[in-house]
Amino acid sequence: MNEVLLVGASQAGDKAAFDSLINRYYKNIYRFAYQYTGNHHDADEVCQETFLRALNSIRKLKDGNCFKGWIFTIASNLLRKRIKESKRENTLGTKSLDGAAVELAEDKNTQPFEMLSSKEKAMIIQRHLQEMPEHMRLVTILVFMEGLTQKDAAGVLSCSEASASRHLDAARKWLRARLQNLV
Repeated sequence: MNEVLLVGASQAGDKAAFDSLINRYYKNIYRFAYQYTGNHHDADEVCQETFLRALNSIRKLKDGNCFKGWIFTIASNLLRKRIKESKRENTLGTKSLDGAAVELAEDKNTQPFEMLSSKEKAMIIQRHLQEMPEHMRLVTILVFMEGLTQKDAAGVLSCSEASASRHLDAARKWLRARLQNLV
């Protein structure tokens, strides 16, 4: 069944149709929340709260074609709220990996990033994402990890497409500056 029909059926009270929407977007919302928080527990909570809020307000959605952007907007707002309420430290524990990477970077005869496993690379990048300013982090995750267009990401973040583009360019430069000693 196509998404517009699923949204319409969900708005009419069809729980099975809403379950289909959950199945369609759960992984995307979870991945988005995890990339933002760096924590599986927080990502799971945000994901559950996102779909609970969506269920409670599905009737307010005017255009069934906008469900994807709408669900990402709910998740984005919850993530922003969570960050404001709790300024916790990053719980990834990547300090030892970064230390190893820095030691490798000091040895001019090695290519440090190549010597790290893909999991270690992902953890280092994840830590840098956690340190990135919020406006850059959100657009980076939405565009590069969730595959949204800059226009769609701008809609989710309630900003202009030009702003989203500027934030994305700033994020690229920010990451490049922090990762240059590793590559």
